[in-house]
Amino acid sequence: MNEIPILLFEYEYRFTEYEYEYEYEKNLWYESPATMIFSCLPSTAFACLTSLRDTTSNRLFHPQQQIPMNSKSWQAHRWLETQADQMAKDLIELCNINSGSDNPQGLCRAADWLEEFFEPLSVPCQRIDLPSYQLLDDAAKESSYQTGPALRWDLGNPHSQGILWTIHYDTVYGKDDPFQSCEFLPNNNLRGPGVIDAKGGIIIMRYAALALRQFHDLSDSRLTLILTPDEEIGSPASVGMWQSIAKDFQSAFLFEPTMADGSLVQARKGTGTFIFVVRGKSAHAGRNFHEGRNAIAHCCELASQIHRLNGQKPTVTINIGRIRGGNAVNVVPDTAVMRVNVRIANSQDQLWIEEQLKDLVSAFDQPQSGYRVELSGGIHAPAKICDQPTQRLKEKIELAALELGQSIHWKESGGASDGNKLQSMGLPNIDTLGPRGDALHSDQEWIELDSLVEKAQLTCATFSQGY
Repeated sequence: MNEIPILLFEYEYRFTEYEYEYEYEKNLWYESPATMIFSCLPSTAFACLTSLRDTTSNRLFHPQQQIPMNSKSWQAHRWLETQADQMAKDLIELCNINSGSDNPQGLCRAADWLEEFFEPLSVPCQRIDLPSYQLLDDAAKESSYQTGPALRWDLGNPHSQGILWTIHYDTVYGKDDPFQSCEFLPNNNLRGPGVIDAKGGIIIMRYAALALRQFHDLSDSRLTLILTPDEEIGSPASVGMWQSIAKDFQSAFLFEPTMADGSLVQARKGTGTFIFVVRGKSAHAGRNFHEGRNAIAHCCELASQIHRLNGQKPTVTINIGRIRGGNAVNVVPDTAVMRVNVRIANSQDQLWIEEQLKDLVSAFDQPQSGYRVELSGGIHAPAKICDQPTQRLKEKIELAALELGQSIHWKESGGASDGNKLQSMGLPNIDTLGPRGDALHSDQEWIELDSLVEKAQLTCATFSQGY
């Protein structure tokens, strides 16, 4: 780490609300360029330091942007620091409630807990019942499923332009999954189901909102908080809600976790699941084998052709994720269901893969030979690009981070979030204001607990930038 010696002239300065106090003392500091704190310097010293540049990000330091001590923002950040232990306790309690996407009873229990958890905001909670959604099962039969409610809180002036904070409270861990509780790890880390994806984000969102309500004037702002129960399965029940309300907001911030190295996400690949139902004809595998039409074998031939699409466009990947079919081994299977996950980088990729898959369906749909092929599903989260509105939100976050002495880095991700959908609906957003950690979607999922306070402070500082 590079270090820069700073000679503080002949005085050591301490900032109070209205004036500088000082002691006569020569002081020599050694600080990392990325973590210098300038708020203690008098204005005459600022001119000597404005040319300093963070060599890791090539951004010019602007010391004047440091948060003044005893300001409302400074008080909010100090208060958040005092909440670190309670934030960890709240996270453990929430993660110990199973809210797997396929567990509607658990989702409702989590919603009850969350409604009480957000009561200190002193605004009504709107409990929004979402419609059931349809899914095709592995026997090619469509079934209806229920989910939990969406939860909504509105703060500030209802006539102002709206800012949306949102994240999901469902997880990938079902009620029968062995991974059901939390444990502490070294270095103030915590392992548990959903600790970063995305219950840690809920903790950050709630405490940041409390800090704003306590220390900031929201009379000229409107802030809406929404929690959803179905993001991990593609938001099939809540997408209609998003379509109806996305236009009500100027921008959105989602509390998905950062990348493993702490980077925020500026662009995401789009994703979708395509479902192929292949139908043949059943027959006894001994007496009437040649009368049968093996749906699994035909499906596998189709899968091989789909797999060969990989590499034809470098920004498109196609994963044959699951094939189900058959029953007794002495029966020619008459049905097979194949699920294919696709990742794309832009709308041109989407048009290309949709056309390719439709062409393959046409080629393998052979009623004259006794085979039928049906295609359903599609891209449910379009690619999220770093456009101009996104760039403006990035700059606000960078300025907020600069005030706090935090370092911000950006990356692209192959994973999708509700941020993809919201951008496609015309709502610009940044979707990684959640905590740091790793190993999400596994029984090793962990969170860096120190990042809860840090990200809550960043969220407050970003809101204070204005929109």
